Formats: sequence, C-alpha cells, structure tokens
Amino acid sequence: MASSSDSNQAPLAQFHKHGLQLRPGSLLSQVPEVEVAPRRRTKVKTGCYTCKYRRVKCDEAKPECQRCVKFGVECDGYPAPKGPPRISKHLRPREQRPMVPLASRSVVYSIQPARLFEDEQEGRCFRIYCEEMAYQIKGPFKTSLWNQLIPQVSEAEPFIRHAIIALGAMKKITHGPDNVVGDYQLRSTNAQDFYYALRQYEKALQGMRKTIADGRKDIQKALIACILVFCFETLTNKMNNAVVNAESGLLLLHSWMRENLPDHVGCNPGKEWQDHRIEEDLMIAFSGLDLQLLFFRDGRPRRTHEYVIQSANTAISHMPVEFDSLEAAHKFWMLIMRRNYHFIVMVLGQGKAAEMCGPLMHGEGPYEDCVNIFPGGNIFSTPKEPPFELFPACMRYCEDVARWTKASAKVFETMKSTGTEEEQVLVALLKIHSIMGPIMLTSAFFTTQTAYDQYLSEFRKLITLCEWVLPRLTASSEGKQTYHFDLGVLIGLFLVGARCRDLALRNKVVELLLAWRIREGFWDSAAAAFFIIWARDLDEEGRDENGEIPEEHRWFITSAYVDMDKRMAFLGATVRSLDGLKFRYKEIQW
Repeated sequence: MASSSDSNQAPLAQFHKHGLQLRPGSLLSQVPEVEVAPRRRTKVKTGCYTCKYRRVKCDEAKPECQRCVKFGVECDGYPAPKGPPRISKHLRPREQRPMVPLASRSVVYSIQPARLFEDEQEGRCFRIYCEEMAYQIKGPFKTSLWNQLIPQVSEAEPFIRHAIIALGAMKKITHGPDNVVGDYQLRSTNAQDFYYALRQYEKALQGMRKTIADGRKDIQKALIACILVFCFETLTNKMNNAVVNAESGLLLLHSWMRENLPDHVGCNPGKEWQDHRIEEDLMIAFSGLDLQLLFFRDGRPRRTHEYVIQSANTAISHMPVEFDSLEAAHKFWMLIMRRNYHFIVMVLGQGKAAEMCGPLMHGEGPYEDCVNIFPGGNIFSTPKEPPFELFPACMRYCEDVARWTKASAKVFETMKSTGTEEEQVLVALLKIHSIMGPIMLTSAFFTTQTAYDQYLSEFRKLITLCEWVLPRLTASSEGKQTYHFDLGVLIGLFLVGARCRDLALRNKVVELLLAWRIREGFWDSAAAAFFIIWARDLDEEGRDENGEIPEEHRWFITSAYVDMDKRMAFLGATVRSLDGLKFRYKEIQW
C-alpha cells in the first residue's frame, strides 16, 4: 500500500487535462505533513439541542451556549425540565441573509452548517467567504454569482464547498494584525491559516479529480470550479497555473457550446443556457475570464479568436439604438469589448509582434516560477508589420463603439442623478473601457510611437475617471489590498502610463497605482506602477531641449518575465532607433 506522502505526489495527468491541477513546485508542495489522530466521539446526553445534534460537548451557558456563539450558529436552547424533547433547527447560521434562489426555483433556503462542515474552522471560513470575500471579488458589477449561486451549488457539491472555504481562509489572512497592507503573502504569523487554505484547496482539487474519474459531467459545476480555481491561483500568485486553468475552462466552454448549442449565435445567454442550468451571471463571469487572458497572456490559436469574433458580430448587429437599462448597456459592452480584443490579439500575431522583442527574451525564464508575458500574446504588444488588410474591420469596430456610446448616453445621464454609487462606479468603468476601445484598436496598426500623441485628450479623460473610481472601488477595504475578479481601472491606467509621453500624466498614473493597492485577477497595481516607472525613465533620457521625445528615443516594453510571489520581473524594452531596433533590459522589484 502506498504511503500518504506517495499518494500526495501521485500523477494528476487526467486532472491536468482540464486545467484544474497545481503544477510541480506549487504552494501545495510546501504544506507540511500532519498526522491527525482519529477523533473519538462521545455520546452527548446533556447540553443545548444544537450541541446534542452535533454530538459535541456543550458548556451549558445561558441563555446561549458559548460554543454555538463561537461557531456562529443559532443555539436552540435547552430542554424543559419536563415534557417531550424538541427537534433541532439544524443549526441555522446566526443572522444569515437568505440566499436568493436560482431562477428555476421558488423556495428560499439557507445553508445548513451541521450537514456541511467537518469542524468549526470550516464553518468560520465559509462565513468569511460569504460575508466578505464574495462581495470583494464581485466588485461593482451587479451579479448574484459569488454570494448566492456559488454557495447554493456548494450544498450539493463538496469540492465547490472546499474551494469556497479555501478562499475564505485566504481572506482571513488579511485580518492579521501585522498584515498592514492586507495582502495574501505567506508570513510566519499567518502560516497556519495559509496552509489551512492550501489543504482545503487540495481537497477541492481531489473532489474535482474524482468527479472527472467517475465520468460525471456537469457543465455548471465545471465552470464554477474553473473560476474559483482561477481566483485561488491568482491570489497565491501562481500565474502559470491560472493561465492554464483559464485557457482550459474557456476551451471546455467553447467545445460544450459547439456540441450542445450548435445553432446558438452570439455570446448572450438565453433560454437555451438556462435549460442546461448555466446562469447568465456565470456566462458574464466567463466573459470576464476571457478578458483576463487577453490582457495578460493569450496563447490560444487563431481559430478561437475567429470563433468569438464571428459569434459576437452576429449579436452586436442587433444592438438597440437606445438602451433601456444599465444592465443592457453592460451586456452589449462585454460583447463589443471581447470581440475587439480578440481581433487585436489576432492582428498583433499576424503583425509579427513577437519579432519586436530582444533575443534574450525568447529563452528560458530567469526565475524558477515565473510567467512570460511574451510579445503577440499580450494586448499591449507592438506590431512589426501591421496587417493593413484588416484595417477596414478595425474601423467598423470603432463605429460599433461609437454606436454603443450613443445608445448608452441616456441611461448614463439618468444614473448620474438617480443611480446608486455602485451603479455610478459601473458607469465610470464602462466609460473608461469605451474610451480605451478606439485607442487600442487603431494602435494595433501603428508603426510609430508618436502616433499615440493624438490621444492626449482621451488620456486625460481616463486619468480623471480612474481618479474618481479608485477610492470608491476600495472604500470597504480599510486601506488594505482589494481583490476583484474582473478587470476595472488598472488596464486604463496602464495604457496611459505605457503610451502617453506627457510626463505629468505619467507621474499621476504612478501616483495612483502606488496609492491604491488593488488586484484585478492577474493585474497588480504595484507591479504595473514599476513597469511604467522604467518605461518613463527610458523615455526621459531622450527628451530634447524643446521638451519633446523624438520617435527614435521612444521606448516601449515588449516582454516581461514576472514572478508575482517574489514581486520581481525581468523586463525587455525596444526602440526604433535610426540604426534599427535596439533593446534594453532591467530587473525590477516592488
């Protein structure tokens, strides 16, 4: 019989196929082996009804026992001196908000901890996820996915529940008194919670593997597992794992769509999705996951980009002249945004963007566990020879952005006076992304860096919007790091910092990124700030006596090896000098 250590190291090839396995050298390999003595349960004859139901020792405090209070459940009280015994209420959570049911259900119900959790710590971390982490992950976007649908599904699926508990344990790490910035880094003071999160995550992975091995196919649970794994991997800075998982999850979704919905066009969820228990909020989350890949490192084949572009074009053609709600404007923008950036990645690949980086950036990475944001696979790459035959499509897509802007104007104006702050933040984010759209589309065909100067007024608008949004996005974090699943302000700030040569605006970008600690999936505000600082300093070396930076002195970052765990990166930059392409390299830390 294999030892426990042998079983922990067993191959997970089948699970790897679905992008849901930690790679060798992952954080799980750091988890110390713990021998757990078998628990002996004693028969409980006294105490409150709740503790008797759970078969644990009750301290018999009145009016509520302290064990129930500590566990965060409702104490059912004590038996009367005489009379028949009462039936327990099954440990209803204290003051828990009722879960909103799925669209197809009509009964509101609550999570029942007594049936779900093995110990008090699981229940505590589950509650932290529901009450804190879920609301932070979702950000300003109106969705019931994180705080309602996912906890509901976890009632019937243990591996989803263990993933939730793992995320709750990671959030608990930010509560530590010595964790001033509120990040998710391993420290000696939080090692117990950190390794507990990893063990729960391993339980989730084991459950997912068993589901695959048993041949059980449930697309809803598979997709939920994918986004939970993505959150955990990015929180623990395992970016390569997160990339593989995201790519595999999106491939699984596209393959399932072709097989089960062959006549479906567009990316908007409809009744046919509901028939397969794939909720609209879940599909919107996968649109966000798709954008995460596009803005970080996308190695998917051209046919994937063509598939998304074609299906989105069909849906976008039905865009109304005027939106009747903010939700409608948001859904159509997600279609346009995804379509545009799939198109840009395709253009950059065809435009030989990979040839713009220096020779040192094509080999092995300098760090043991780093991700290579390679040219052509990142949306901020620079083409060598733009494919101008695709430029007419670029112009059509810019026109779609203009049509969307006009269609959303009335709703946005209404939100300005009657919308909640959350709705106003969403409006500002949509404006940021819509301003970015034409800049990113046209710049995929730029052959010079000076061409970006025409967008100076747009860069100023982006800074103004981001400066308004940032304190509101992080208002509930109490000065600690905020983690959001969806992209928000960071890509807009990075665009200005990387492409605008106005020194004052660049300095403002750096100031904002360093002042507000925020993570948006793959993106980290501090890392982005130090990328921009280096690019700014390179450009400033070439600023002339007239205050201008000539084309031959304008540098642009072409590649980066990033180790988020060590907060280090090895960057490469390129300039089109009068003598041809020249390259510079630098290692940065933040």
